[in-house]
Amino acid sequence: MFGIGRLAAASILAIAILVARAQAQDSSFMDMNMNMGCMLMAGLHEMQVSVYQSGATEDTCPDLPYPGPTVVTLTAASKELRDLTAEVRIVRSAEADPAAAAHLDSETLAYLPPKNYPTGVVTLPANFDKPGKYAVLVTVSDGKDMTMSGKLTVTVGQETRRWVLVFALAGIILVVGFGIYIWDFNRRKKLPAKSG
Repeated sequence: MFGIGRLAAASILAIAILVARAQAQDSSFMDMNMNMGCMLMAGLHEMQVSVYQSGATEDTCPDLPYPGPTVVTLTAASKELRDLTAEVRIVRSAEADPAAAAHLDSETLAYLPPKNYPTGVVTLPANFDKPGKYAVLVTVSDGKDMTMSGKLTVTVGQETRRWVLVFALAGIILVVGFGIYIWDFNRRKKLPAKSG
């Protein structure tokens, strides 16, 4: 049935696929995580998002390892965006719609009213108080008739759960594979020897 080499190769391939899926990121325009960091799109304009937790020396966007005080920084990449006003809101619901942000007061963790940021840098402290999914909502406007919105989903305290699931599934695959190997080995021992 299965040789030990095939069993080992299948197990390694299955574990590699599980780990790759666990590390996969949503690559949509609204929620990108590339080598340059997290990006949020407000209309056609991109903003780089950095998230630092209290005491951390590395940007953990978009997956924060644990709840707690956090500083979210948005940096406008384009000069046009720096000439507009920006409104920033962090809410508990990842399903929040940036266009309906004004109706999310009960879910709001942190808020900056519309303001012009000539340097293109917006800094907002927030306290992600419990594990779950949150949304960083940004609305930019020229104060007249043009308004653009964007959203970035941030997960808090979920990375550990994901890895526990990956290792549990990898363990199950290895146990099942080893069981099949032992079953096949015992089955072959019971077969009568072929006479030549």
